This record gives sequence, structure tokens and C-alpha cells, in this order.
Amino acid sequence: MHTVELLRPSEVFPAWPRAQHHAQLYARETPPARHVLRTTGFLAPEHADRVAEWFLAPDAPPTADVRRAYRALEDESVLLLALVRECLGVRVRYATEEPYASASDLCSDLREHGSMTLVREASHPVLSAAGFDALRVVHDVLGHAALGVGFDLQSEFATWLQCRTLFSPAARPAAFCELVGAVTAYVVTGEKPGLRAKLPPAGLLGD
Repeated sequence: MHTVELLRPSEVFPAWPRAQHHAQLYARETPPARHVLRTTGFLAPEHADRVAEWFLAPDAPPTADVRRAYRALEDESVLLLALVRECLGVRVRYATEEPYASASDLCSDLREHGSMTLVREASHPVLSAAGFDALRVVHDVLGHAALGVGFDLQSEFATWLQCRTLFSPAARPAAFCELVGAVTAYVVTGEKPGLRAKLPPAGLLGD
């Protein structure tokens, strides 16, 4: 896999070994090693620009292919959330305002207390509220907290490289839109984009 010289996750803090163990246990294929994801940049700036441009392009109504991919993503996210709750004892609370000042605070809450707080998002164009929340929890627990990385662009992409292995090929294009497209567009533009449901071209997905 191509690496990006001089770029690496800039927010790195203690990992959560139990969550990392379960991320590896649930993976459908072997992800890159944790120490590699914590110390290596994989998202080139020009690729980030292409991802943001694709994500922010005008939306078309969701096609049958989009709906199938998102149905797979929702089903798999809900199953993974059940495993996270059962095996790691994670408890999820809800709030109206962002409770964490940083990614470190979120991951510390999970690592030390087995709990996290979500702020309700706007309605997703395809995912149900339960499915969208399940994806967010899985991403934070088995991605950010397991690896011990933050919300900078390289950390988010490292989290994607781990989390993508949790999903089937049918669900991965939708997962890419949610976990890479939205985040990359936010970092590149500095403005939080609206929720979208689309599938990336093969050249962006990289599978």
C-alpha cells in the first residue's frame, strides 16, 4: 500500500487493547498492523482533494445500487454494535451538545469507562437513525479508540483502513462515503457538509 512521506496521524494517544482485539476478531480480512496505522500516512493530499470533490458533487436520488449497499452497511453495523455492547460492555448515551473537547476525551471515556456520548445528527438520506448511530459507535469504538488515534485527516484514514475490514464488499462503498467522504470533505473545506448517500468510483475506493 502506498504511504505518504512526512504525513502521519498527528493525534495519537493510548490505544484500547480490548477493543483492538475485538476489531481483529471481527475483521473479514487482516487490517494493517496497529503500529503501522498509528505512525504512517496513507492519504495523499491530491487523493484527499479528489475524495472531497466527489463527495461534494451534486447529489442524484439514491439508486437501487446505493440502497443495496446502504442496506448491507446498516445490517452489518447493527450486528457489530450488538457485539460491541455484549463483548466490550460499551454503553451509549445521547446529548444535545458535543460532550467531548477532543478525540482524546472520547477515546478516554471508552477506554476507562466503557461509555460514550453521541449527539443526534440530522436524518440520513438512506440509513435509519438506529443504523446511522450503530455505524458511528462501531467507527469510534473499533476504529478511533481501538487504535488510539484522533480526528485529523491521517488519523481518520487510518481508522477507515481498520474499519473497512469489518464490512463486506457489498457494504464497503457505502462505508467509504460515510467514514472517508464526509470526513475528508470536512477537513479539506473547513465546513461540515450535509449528509449524503452515494457510492465512490473504483479509483477512489481502492479495493
